[in-house]
Amino acid sequence: MLDPRVDRRRHVAYVTRHTEYHCRGRECVGVRNRRTGEWVLDHGALRGRLAGATDGGSPLVEGPPIGLRLLFLGREGVLTSRVEAMLRPEKDVLARYASRASAGSIRGPRAPAAA
Repeated sequence: MLDPRVDRRRHVAYVTRHTEYHCRGRECVGVRNRRTGEWVLDHGALRGRLAGATDGGSPLVEGPPIGLRLLFLGREGVLTSRVEAMLRPEKDVLARYASRASAGSIRGPRAPAAA
């Protein structure tokens, strides 16, 4: 029997000044521009692993990163601006992620059909 007190949700959104970083576990599966609300399909943090948080001068720390900067490691290393909030994304947002963590593919504009 499942314990209803255990939080089984795996998605969290880290909100910085200009950007939301959506993670499934420790993998960045979506990056959204806060001003426009648009998903960024070519961001360096996408598919990167959340390595931890830092204040910029100290080693990486674990725990709630409010006020700290996140470090994502992947095709590029990305150090974010300071985290202002942590959110649980709504279910309908999960389907809009630019990266499908379970499928291992990144959705983007379709290439034109070959002639």
